[in-house]
Amino acid sequence: MHLIRSIVPAALVLLAASSARADKAACVSALDDAQTLQTARKLKDARASLVACSSQECPAVVREDCAKSLLDVDAAIPSIVLSATVDGRDAADARVSLDGVPVDGALDGRSLAVDPGTHVARFEREGSAPVEVKIIAREGEKNRVVSASFVLHREPVAMTRPATAETRSAIPVLPLVLGGIGLTALAGGAFMRLSADADARSLQGACAPKCDPSERDALSNRLVISNVAIGVGAVALTASAVTWLLARK
Repeated sequence: MHLIRSIVPAALVLLAASSARADKAACVSALDDAQTLQTARKLKDARASLVACSSQECPAVVREDCAKSLLDVDAAIPSIVLSATVDGRDAADARVSLDGVPVDGALDGRSLAVDPGTHVARFEREGSAPVEVKIIAREGEKNRVVSASFVLHREPVAMTRPATAETRSAIPVLPLVLGGIGLTALAGGAFMRLSADADARSLQGACAPKCDPSERDALSNRLVISNVAIGVGAVALTASAVTWLLARK
């Protein structure tokens, strides 16, 4: 009986020592995992490991290292706040997934911790097309707002525009331009022709048939120019009439 009483306390001491060694090994392993995750910039997982090895069950030296690293990770880990609107109001009925994983309560205004790097937030709601927002989370960036604006799907309304006085009275520009050119050319050619005819009669009465050759040449040139102007005017007026008819059709 005395032997049993002496063995039980010894066994308890051994179990306690074994448990302490197991806790110490788990704490050291958690610290090692946290350091590896920090190097890989997986700060969310690193934080979880640092929280584990900062507990009172861990040796003081390990606990101090973990607590210090935990402060650094908390300062570096980015966070975002998700938001969605539809027609200018909050879209509380929208669903959000981050990197393909649904986020419960994503639009309740709380801040979400994310790892540094590229992320895709997908917003969905009934009656609207889904919206994807690609972001780059930067270390130390806190409470960055990531928002999406939905557009309601509305049935298109058929609009018929009746013919108005404005549309009926639209006048083509080209026929007017050609008509203006034609009238100007005809008027100029006719005036030049009348002037040349008057000068020809004057020369005939004054010096024919011994008039100065330069005067006769000048008069001849004026007659040629007047004929050309009249021809151009006739062609322009014809083109104006044709383009007018085509435009009205």
